[in-house]
Amino acid sequence: MNKTKKTSGVLGGLILLVVGIGILWNNEGRAVKTQSAINEAKKTFIQVKSDKVDSKNEGKLIATKGKIDETSLDDLKDDIFAITTKAVKLKRNVEMYQWSEECTEEDEKTKCTYEKVWESDLLDSSEYKEAGHDNPSDIPYESEEYYSDDVKMGAFIIPEELVKQLKYDKKVNNEKLVEQYNNTKENIKVDGKYLTNVKEDGPQIGDIRISYLYTNAKNVSVMGVQTDDTFEAFTSKKGKDIYTIVEGNKTGTQILESMTKANKNIKWFLRILGVAFIIGAFSSMFNFITTLANKVPILGNIVSGATSIVSIVLGLGLALLIIAIAWFRFRPILSIVLIVIVIALIVLLRMYQPKKDSK
Repeated sequence: MNKTKKTSGVLGGLILLVVGIGILWNNEGRAVKTQSAINEAKKTFIQVKSDKVDSKNEGKLIATKGKIDETSLDDLKDDIFAITTKAVKLKRNVEMYQWSEECTEEDEKTKCTYEKVWESDLLDSSEYKEAGHDNPSDIPYESEEYYSDDVKMGAFIIPEELVKQLKYDKKVNNEKLVEQYNNTKENIKVDGKYLTNVKEDGPQIGDIRISYLYTNAKNVSVMGVQTDDTFEAFTSKKGKDIYTIVEGNKTGTQILESMTKANKNIKWFLRILGVAFIIGAFSSMFNFITTLANKVPILGNIVSGATSIVSIVLGLGLALLIIAIAWFRFRPILSIVLIVIVIALIVLLRMYQPKKDSK
């Protein structure tokens, strides 16, 4: 057995274990604090109309909805390429054609595949396993965002922190690019919905393409603390902020219900991810046993199945224990139930172990 491979399997397993434990521990605390803040907001928020600012609500958590005043929007302009549009916010999105590396472990060997992709972030190729897949060290133009000042909804001004939360839902079309871009940059031309330096024979590594996205929101709903004619974040007793804007006409109750649903989805996603990391950690640490057993065909299948079961049981047991401990200060009854389940899993594992023949 190669000592290096054994060590790397155990070390890799320990890294996965630490990451998995960290995900589960932080996730439970995050989920509890978030839901606590949502519950606190449900009890305290006031639903108000956006057509006027009532001084009686100063410093209070309010929810309001209304139509964005289009006359308050600026003509947002990218000075480099002279693309302009009237919107809440505008983004110059720069992508570069680059090599992407994807590596997997097969039969204890690392196999890497390479693909040419359009990517906004610079992919560092200095650590790629195979030569001949070099990416440029920088992107000639950076992505940039532009925001309208004093975006109004009724009598309220929506601060930039909330404007940033709105999604980009429209792309500047070919007609506007052709109309506004005057070939001010050498080798950059309009091609469909992009400004690009790609030649007729197709994209090459290092080529760029630039698109423009903007927010076309008409009606929005906001929840935050009323401060004069604008909003600030509401901070719960547990230190979690409620400060949000969504498209459409939503009541405060609907906003908080959506936040509860999103919190649950994130919580379960991270739980599953954390459990998978921990099970993978035990599997990696037991891998050298399977490798040894594989030298005997029949024994290899048996040991492989056994280590898989042990990894799952140990992984689930440890994950439930971590969740139970993390929740203990918030949900003691639930924690006790989870600890009982962990004990049951340990008993199951002991029952699974083969008994030695008595002499």
